[in-house]
Amino acid sequence: MKCALNMYANYIAIVLTVSIFTAVNPVDLRCHRTLKDLPTQCHYNETVFSCVNANETDVCLLKLVPLTITHVVFSGNILPDLPAYLFGNDTCRNLPNLKYLDLSNNQVEHIDNGAFQCLPNLEGLVLNNNIWNVSTDTSVFAHSSSLKNLSLSNAMMTRSGNVSHVTWLNWVFQNSDLQNLEEVHLERNGFWSLSESQAFPCKLPSLRKLYLSHNFISIPKINISCLEYLEELHLENNSIGYLRQPFMTALDKLNKLKGIYLQKNPFYCDCHLVDAGFYEWLQKNTTKVINKDHLMCLRPFQSKNVNHSILSLNKTDFTCTKPINFDSKLQASYIALGVVLCIIGILTIVILFLNRHRLRNRCKKVKESCSSAMAAREHHYSAVNV
Repeated sequence: MKCALNMYANYIAIVLTVSIFTAVNPVDLRCHRTLKDLPTQCHYNETVFSCVNANETDVCLLKLVPLTITHVVFSGNILPDLPAYLFGNDTCRNLPNLKYLDLSNNQVEHIDNGAFQCLPNLEGLVLNNNIWNVSTDTSVFAHSSSLKNLSLSNAMMTRSGNVSHVTWLNWVFQNSDLQNLEEVHLERNGFWSLSESQAFPCKLPSLRKLYLSHNFISIPKINISCLEYLEELHLENNSIGYLRQPFMTALDKLNKLKGIYLQKNPFYCDCHLVDAGFYEWLQKNTTKVINKDHLMCLRPFQSKNVNHSILSLNKTDFTCTKPINFDSKLQASYIALGVVLCIIGILTIVILFLNRHRLRNRCKKVKESCSSAMAAREHHYSAVNV
């Protein structure tokens, strides 16, 4: 009996020891790797875990991150699939101290909807420069209520302005819990348009900075009316010709807006820019529009306004060329062609009439020659047959 009690006590001691060890430095038992096995490009201290450009393909390394870590930089590796419970095994493993997570440049294609669960205090998430297939992962941020900064620059699979691509991204935000998000980066994703019907900004009520530069947006129709805390809107390097009145009105109603970035767009500097009210709006918002003197006219190409700053021109400089009436031009061309053909026809008839005797003699000679040739050929055939 005493021996059995000793064995039971030893078993309890072993279980407690293992429990204490795993609580201090938890390890996924299926991983078969430890912190001692890290590649030379990976290192860590009490608060930072970094693994950059190691070409690491094993997501298991993230399961080794100690509980004390506040910043994880796992970039420049090859992780096409980010599974559920990224930092644990098949169950949740809380990392209460983790504030910042960088997973950029990892060739990420698929992100499980539960990948970022159990990170209750995560404030910054970077997924730049990946090939994320958004359509399969529309609830990725459903458990990310603590996020304040989300970076998705050049993060999407599609780069060709596919409308459904933007629609899926809209669903991602619709299904998210991002009430505290203050800054979102969506640069270089090939967006052609963001429609008012895609109301994703209204799911981000705390948003202060919205980055949409280096896309192909020509007419911004973003629903920004619900972003009462918005301070900066970045639309540089798009395809904007000029802003439309509804969008400018919505911008004017944002009392906290301090910076509107529009430089390096191909502004269309003709009468339509003035008619839309964009010229007067720029003059009125010179403090809000950043680098206002660098908003250059680049279209229409034949205009004298090209390569001039919009605000360096007078209102009267924005003119439209008189449209060409192609129907009248075409009609005049047809009439001229008809006259020419009539003249050619009349001249041909006159020439033939003046030379009618010569033509008649020539035709007679040709007819006689043909008759002589036919007679000679019949005589030859008759001689051969005889």
